[in-house]
Formats: sequence, C-alpha cells, structure tokens
Amino acid sequence: MGYEIDYIPVGEGAKSGDAIALRYGNLHGPRSEQTVVVIDGGTLESGDALVEHVIGRYGTNVVDIAFLTHPDGDHAHGMRRVLERLQVNQLSMHLPWIIPTG
Repeated sequence: MGYEIDYIPVGEGAKSGDAIALRYGNLHGPRSEQTVVVIDGGTLESGDALVEHVIGRYGTNVVDIAFLTHPDGDHAHGMRRVLERLQVNQLSMHLPWIIPTG
C-alpha cells in the first residue's frame, strides 16, 4: 500500500494554518483502490489551491473523508471551498457547541 501526504501553504510564520491532502492505497491503480482525505482547508485562497491539488495531482473530484480540526479561520475557511467544489463523502468536524452529557 502506498501513501502520499501533501501540505498546502497557508499564511506565513506564526499566522500559518493547515491545509493537508493525503491519499493511500494502490496509487498506481484505479481510483476505487485509493482513499482521499483532506485535513483542514486553510484560508479561502489555500482552500482553492487544495481543491486544485486534489483534482490535478490525485485526478479526482471526490474526497472520501474530510476532517475539520477546529473552527479557526486559517483552518476552516478553506474547507468551504472543498465542500463547494468537491464531492465530500464524509465530514468529521469539531462541534464546540455540543456539550456531552453523562
């Protein structure tokens, strides 16, 4: 099984966020033998770059799983672009307004 992890540039220095794309599986086989994952989307601009990366480098417009780790703008704003422009099969995200009961 192969894997590829790509970090898309977001901001500079202390104000940098995250926009990460990865895929694993049979990277030389058909898309059905691969899993594509996005972790955070960075800013709107890096979100556009992330979408273009998934389409251009991975050859697909489908993200199997997208994770949004927290709602800061330098992580979350670009996820909007991912959700608007790609088919996302599953989204997992931090929901700070839901308080667990127990």
